[in-house]
Amino acid sequence: MYLSHQTIEKYIDAGKIVIKPSFDKKDLRPVGIRIHLAKDILIPLPGQTVDLTSAQDIKYKEVDITKEEFYIEPGDFILGATYELIQTPKNIIAFVGGKSTVARLGLTTNITASVVDGVIGDEPVATVLEIKNVGNFRVRLKFMDPIDMVVFAELTESVEQEIGRRYDGQIKVTPPNILG
Repeated sequence: MYLSHQTIEKYIDAGKIVIKPSFDKKDLRPVGIRIHLAKDILIPLPGQTVDLTSAQDIKYKEVDITKEEFYIEPGDFILGATYELIQTPKNIIAFVGGKSTVARLGLTTNITASVVDGVIGDEPVATVLEIKNVGNFRVRLKFMDPIDMVVFAELTESVEQEIGRRYDGQIKVTPPNILG
C-alpha cells in the first residue's frame, strides 16, 4: 500500500520516516515528497570497458555544481544524488520516481533503479540518481534543483532478511560497486 501525504507527514513528524538534514513541508506531494539535487555529480570518463563480473575501478570526473556551472547535453549520462538523506523502518520501502516537469525536458533521473538502496537501515542514506538527457535541450543543473520524487509503500511484513548491501552508509553520489 502506497502512503498518502497525510500518512507520510504523520510518519515524518513521529520520526518513523527520517529525512536529513531537514524537511520542508512545501515538498510534500499527494503521494510522496519532492527531493533535490545534491552538490556533487560524477561524469563517467569515455573509452572505458566494464565487465559486470569483475571488480574494477571505473573512472569519473567529479564536479561540484556549487563551484562551477554544469549543463547536461543531449545524449549525456551522469550520476547525481539527492540532497536529502532518507531512512525508513523495516516495514516501509521507498521508490524514486521522476517529476513530470523534469521528464518533459527529456531528463530521466532513474534508469531502472527505482528502489532506494539502504533506506531500510541504521542511518539515513542518499539516493543516487542515474541522470540521462534523452531530449533535445541543453539543461543546466544546479544544487538544490527539485529533481525527483520519492514515494513510500508499507510492506505486508517487516524485512527481516539480512542481505549484504553494497551501498550502506551512502551519503553522497557513489559510483557503481561492481563486485567480482
